[in-house]
Amino acid sequence: MLKSAGHPLSFPERVKNGPMGPIPLLFLVVTFDRGGAERVLTRCSIGLPREKYAVRVAALQRRSGAIAADLARAGVLTHDLDMRGKWDLRVCIRLARLLRRERIRVLFAFMFHATLLSRVVGLLCRVPIRITSEHSMDAEGPGRRLLNRWTAPLATHVVAVSEGVAAYASRQFRIPPDRLTTIVNGVDCAHFRPAEKSQHLRPSVIGCTARLHADYDHATLLQAFARLGGRWPEVQLLLVGRGKEESSLRVLAEALGVAGRVLFVGEQADVAPWLAQTTVYVQPSRTAGIPISILEAMATGLPVVATAVGGTSEVVADGETGLLVPPGDPVVLAEALDTLLGNPAMSVAFGCAGRARVEAHFSETRMLERVEALLDTLVVQHLGLTFDPSKGWVKC
Repeated sequence: MLKSAGHPLSFPERVKNGPMGPIPLLFLVVTFDRGGAERVLTRCSIGLPREKYAVRVAALQRRSGAIAADLARAGVLTHDLDMRGKWDLRVCIRLARLLRRERIRVLFAFMFHATLLSRVVGLLCRVPIRITSEHSMDAEGPGRRLLNRWTAPLATHVVAVSEGVAAYASRQFRIPPDRLTTIVNGVDCAHFRPAEKSQHLRPSVIGCTARLHADYDHATLLQAFARLGGRWPEVQLLLVGRGKEESSLRVLAEALGVAGRVLFVGEQADVAPWLAQTTVYVQPSRTAGIPISILEAMATGLPVVATAVGGTSEVVADGETGLLVPPGDPVVLAEALDTLLGNPAMSVAFGCAGRARVEAHFSETRMLERVEALLDTLVVQHLGLTFDPSKGWVKC
């Protein structure tokens, strides 16, 4: 059964000899759980001008429903497609019914399973603008890469979150340049701000705000943290997030003898207060696009230690805003953390430079402007409409 929150809005009919109202746009995501892609989707859903786009969001699976609650508070319509497993093909019927009932004209999908469904079902339902996003490199097995390549031609446009991801998508999925746009992720610089100096008069805290998933490789982080014990016995490790690796990570922390200094605080609706308690931010991922968590830490004025994977090197300027290390190497990771813990002046300089870099290149305002500009361009190309601030959408 299709489950919705709020009241459905149908595509506004053209007033006789007049303009059209907002264009129905559906963001499609795999779950309503909190994560990097979901945070971007939430900000776009709330931030796009409502006089242009009637935004609603659908998830294949509800799970925690965390971002659904955030969206509902902001007045964004949400739909739960109630997918019961990866082979539950009934979700295709539910999505098709939703697209037709709401007369969706723009379908924008995030993450692999949502991407595949949006391309196929969106085409069958004749949704004129079908946008999918690419978030990482080499994170998919050969089967997924093949499916992505086969269905890529069904998308009207593809958005990559970094230049590296764009190059990868162009090469692997044969997406031509005129159907591929890079829009880097952005964060709210007004919400994520450097903490007051007085807040740093406490024992040092190494923080990480990534889901407890194998891709983020918290196991290597715990091993690196254990190596710091002799030199920094008072330092704590703060892990913000939840995931299927939590139990095994707790066991590993016990085995390494650091459980008493590792804080598992679970998923948090707002990570800003936790970042404000952090001295050094660390991201040990094995793969990444443009990691939102690193951008939030940099906006908070924190020095960063991160693995040089995916688009991370496009965010973290090595030796300027943080230190980049190879993935899966606890020795080098521990050395980088030790360097920043032992050099407060360097940490402060990196944090200030990181904040400036986010403000200049990775702000939420900049991201929303680019998303809106792309949508407006595609509406002109595929719907033959242009937006008049005094009238609304009118024929070109």
